[in-house]
Amino acid sequence: MNAIILESVLFIALVAVVGAFVVKALGWTPPGLRFRQLANRKRLEKEAELTCPLHGLQREDTLVRLPTGEVLCSQCYQEAVHGHI
Repeated sequence: MNAIILESVLFIALVAVVGAFVVKALGWTPPGLRFRQLANRKRLEKEAELTCPLHGLQREDTLVRLPTGEVLCSQCYQEAVHGHI
């Protein structure tokens, strides 16, 4: 009985080690590089969408979406509504 349990534990450990090597190796291979570049590109595009040219980086919940689909920061929207430039 102990041999069966030990064999099961060692098999699970082997599967975990092989899985860790595969995940780690993805960072060194061309597909891993592509995944990292894609994630970095998405992060930069998201940050660019949240950046107002006048007021800088804004939180997503403070942006105002106009009926045309354009997005303004809350400060630009207040300036446009109240006529302050």
